[in-house]
Amino acid sequence: MNIFSIANQDKQVQLKLANRLYAQKAYQLQEEYLKIVQNSFKADIKLEDFENERVQAVQRINAWVEQQTNNLIQDLLSIKDVTPETRLIIINSIYFKGTWIKEFSKNLTNENADFHEANGKISKIALMHQREKFAYAENNDLHVQIVHIPYTRVELDVVEQKLASQPDLMQNLLNHQNTRTEELHLYLPKFKMEATFELSDILQQLGMKDAFSNYKANFTGIASGKNNRDHLYISKVIHKAFIDVNEQG
Repeated sequence: MNIFSIANQDKQVQLKLANRLYAQKAYQLQEEYLKIVQNSFKADIKLEDFENERVQAVQRINAWVEQQTNNLIQDLLSIKDVTPETRLIIINSIYFKGTWIKEFSKNLTNENADFHEANGKISKIALMHQREKFAYAENNDLHVQIVHIPYTRVELDVVEQKLASQPDLMQNLLNHQNTRTEELHLYLPKFKMEATFELSDILQQLGMKDAFSNYKANFTGIASGKNNRDHLYISKVIHKAFIDVNEQG
């Protein structure tokens, strides 16, 4: 189920968030928890048989994620990620597509440009270019140059508000009061990137240890866990991302 979806008529800007819970058949989740995830997070709940139909369950979950992300996120889960002891899988997906107000011309893209990496290595990349006026700023603390490239019919600020994630640093970087309009020769790499991260170790290093322990985890607000076999704890946290930056957006 979608939390919300933004899409103008010509589909130049799309933003879609969706949440879903996959629970083991006959596994009892707390009614209050179900009300919260349905009312506050607009998540729907699907029942699966992880004990006897793991392969089919993984296929259905991956198919749903692909549908929510316009086929960009594929094979989120593998059969190794789901075991007969799996009781609950919580999925959150975000899809965003934006078209630049000022698109880059494909004729100006250098398909064999030199890119100097931080380690001194030089790689060959496709490098887009345009000469135009943009909101521009520099941040000496981060040693970065910042250019605000707005999307057609929707500002990045709107996206931030919808995602309810506005760290102070990001606000400062994108705040127009901290920028000045300048005519720039803007060079931007054209690239596609896909990455998958298993975050369990990182989260435990940050102090979130009990949640991953079969003995210490306390998720009684989600499920009562009346017996050891059904005791709920986190086994994996998987994050997968795909980004495609090109002349259109």
